[in-house]
Amino acid sequence: MEPKLINVKDYELSGGGKLGESYYCKDNPQILLKLYPLGLEKMGLEEFDRAHKVYRIGIPCPEPGELIKTTDGRIGVKYERIIGKKSYARAVSEQPELLEQYAHDFADVCKLLHSTKPDPGLFPQAKERYIKSMLDNPYLTDKEKNGLESFILKLPDAETAVHGDLHFGNVIFTPDGKKFFIDLSDFCIGNPLFDIGIVFLQTNWIPDEMVLELYHMNKNLSMAFWEQFAKFYFGPDVPIKEVEEMIKPYTLLRILMVEPAMGRPITTIRPAVHAMIGIQ
Repeated sequence: MEPKLINVKDYELSGGGKLGESYYCKDNPQILLKLYPLGLEKMGLEEFDRAHKVYRIGIPCPEPGELIKTTDGRIGVKYERIIGKKSYARAVSEQPELLEQYAHDFADVCKLLHSTKPDPGLFPQAKERYIKSMLDNPYLTDKEKNGLESFILKLPDAETAVHGDLHFGNVIFTPDGKKFFIDLSDFCIGNPLFDIGIVFLQTNWIPDEMVLELYHMNKNLSMAFWEQFAKFYFGPDVPIKEVEEMIKPYTLLRILMVEPAMGRPITTIRPAVHAMIGIQ
């Protein structure tokens, strides 16, 4: 599909980060524009494709609209604007006394996602995404790449929906209790533990200052959210240490996927990766 050319001056900037910006339409406040930076056109095209598919199969997300292109060459996607929305990260930071309720709600919507089985071939396979990322990683040796590919192929298979970038900033809700998944460019099919490993990474492993920048809270609060989320997602009879041991490989794989994209080597986790894949 050819993107529709727009003038970004017709939109008002509402927020953004390294991977994109969001805008409100000045003439129609019901429209939100998500715009990707130059160089990330592929991500914008993937989001357009996957958001429409996610919406069609009934997973709650803002209704996607046109694919657009700005006069300076940036790619974007129009969405239905969710009025009054708030992410679970923002909600926890503003009302920490309601942490348990928010963790319960977040776990419920994640379980809904992970109980959905899209038609085969509709979305990419999570394993294929991770294997490609390992093979493209400039900081890994050939021995490490081969070991990681074999390790990923042996992980348990599943045909359920996987968000691909799941954390408590990428699920929003409205005052009347409706919930929506956002940032859908990495949506795929596979084992839900790929998603849960990301939740753990974003609440426990990233530096304190990054937690504050991204999620507006201190590390202790984000870790407390994780513990409540894990209890509601896996059940109160599953010890938290058992959960964390189970998802540790998925968290390590996620770090190996995202750190090189930011120009950071994987020196600090290399011993753990070697232990995981059996390299002496």
